[in-house]
This record gives sequence, C-alpha cells and structure tokens, in this order.
Amino acid sequence: MRRCAVILHPDSDYGKRLSDFWNQRKSLGFPVYAFSALEAFRAFRARAPIELLLFSEHFADEMQGLLGQSMAILLSEDGFVSERHVNALPIPAVFSYRPADVMARQVMQLYAASHPSALSPVQRSDCEILGIYSPIHRCGKTTLALSLGLARATQGKTLLLSLEDYAGVYARIAPDAAESLSELLFAHCSGSYSWASLQSHLFAFGALDLLPPVRCAEDLSLLPAEELASLLQRLARESGYRNMILDLGAFGRRALELLELCDRIFMPVLSDPLSALKLSSFQEYLRQSGREQLLEKAETLELPLDPEKAQDYACALLPAYESGPLYELAAALH
Repeated sequence: MRRCAVILHPDSDYGKRLSDFWNQRKSLGFPVYAFSALEAFRAFRARAPIELLLFSEHFADEMQGLLGQSMAILLSEDGFVSERHVNALPIPAVFSYRPADVMARQVMQLYAASHPSALSPVQRSDCEILGIYSPIHRCGKTTLALSLGLARATQGKTLLLSLEDYAGVYARIAPDAAESLSELLFAHCSGSYSWASLQSHLFAFGALDLLPPVRCAEDLSLLPAEELASLLQRLARESGYRNMILDLGAFGRRALELLELCDRIFMPVLSDPLSALKLSSFQEYLRQSGREQLLEKAETLELPLDPEKAQDYACALLPAYESGPLYELAAALH
C-alpha cells in the first residue's frame, strides 16, 4: 500500500470534509484518510505506512507509542497547546479551524522542513505549458490567464504561475501571502527546492492552484532567464500538473527564453493603430533574432472584455472569472 496521510479527529464530519477537500485537490501529494475512533486507526496503522499523521488533542494521551516513523502534527482546537501535551509529545501543532487550503500549506511547510527529500518526484512528460504574453500593455493578459486557468482546471490539475513585477489582482486572491514566487526562487538558489516546498507556497482560486508573484520586483533578477526556464521545466516534470500557465506580464525581452519552453502562447492584442505597430515591431524582432518558431506557437486574441465586469475582475470575484464571454473563449482554447 502506498504512503498516505491520516486525520484522527473525534468529529467524523470534520475529518471527512478535510480529507475530501485535500484528496480532491491533491493538496498533500498522497491520499488522506480520516478516522474518528482510535480502534479503527490502530487497525489501519497495522497495515498501512502513514507518512503524515494529524491528530486532535482529544487523542493526545493515547498517542504514545503510535507515532512510529510518521511525521506527526497536533491539531489544536483553540490555537493553543497545553504544556502537558508539549512535554509529552514534542511535535509541531496547527490550528484545526483554519481554511483547508491554508492548513495544507502549513502542513507542507512543516513537512518540507523536516523531510526535505522524502518525496521522490514523479517524472511527467504530459504537462502542457501555456504562456500568456503580449508586447501590448493593458490588453487583459492577467484576466485571460485566470480565466484560462479556471477553464483548464475543470479538465485536470492546473497551476498558474505569475511573473508579474507587481501583484495587482493576485494580491486580492492571496491577501495574506507570506509565501510567493520569491520563496521558490530563494529555495532554488540555495539548493533546498523540493516538491513539498512548492506545495507549501500555493493558494487556491476555485479549482485552480496559484503561486503568487514575487513580493519585490527585484527578486525576478535572482535567476538568469535560462535558469528560470530550467526551473519551470522542472516544475512541469515533477509536480504532477496537467497544465501549467505562465502569466508573463510585462517581462520584456527576458520573456523570450520562457516563451520558448511553452507548448502554446496566447497573445492578447488591441485593435488600435499604435498597438498594431507595437505588435508588428515585436513580430519583426522575433524574425531578426532567429525566433520565428515563437510566431508559429503564438495565437493572437482580441479579448471580449466586458467593462461592466471590470470592478469584479479587480476585486478577484471568482464568479466573474469563471463565467461570461471571456471564460467561454478561454474554455474553447483546446
């Protein structure tokens, strides 16, 4: 039987809801089982290798001798842990009643810190990398990236990674983001990157997984473009996503190295004469620099943006992004 995670909590509804959410989103990278009775947990423990064990304070006194080699985490009911439990079980604790995606990030941060190489990456060649880029500003790149991400997430596990200099609407989606692309870049530079560390940085926007942009624009210069492209290829291979969408924002000419690793490129454009001139200049630059193949992969799109939804887009309201003409266009980009 493959490695798994277990939630042991006296409230069976709590355990079922949390395990169902984590299993649906594959938040921990292995299957999650929930138990509300110690006897059922003991029987399961005897036949299954438990990688992660999260248990309620209610069971703390009975857990001596049952932890084995599992990474154990105490589920605190009120955000505090009694001194008696701290002394008896010197293990980390998380607050039980936080949003499930926030708790998953906490758990994976703890797991990554204590088991930096416990998870062997699964090589995957069928992850499609989609780039959203345009030399034209304010043409709906990020709006398209989010709508496309939500559309693709209905077909399979999808990651959206933003290389914007400034967070913009992403700050509304992840307003308390202590983790971002910055941490991933730092981990790569220090040699401490792992699949588990990636999971600890992700946020949920509907069914879409999202890695918020860097906290400081200068962090994007930590890696040369070719090394950043290599890191993104590694994410595509190892993280188990079916789709990875790159919102390249205004990345400038450094974006070309990243566009080359994309399977498809969607390029929002505007129809005014100045925008047409800028697009023509960009296309000519690709030809002169020997990157004509990018023109073959790029599909220009005039987006059906709805001015009445502009405020909803800016407020990161999920229904605005997963409905309407723009979402229908994104869903049709097979």
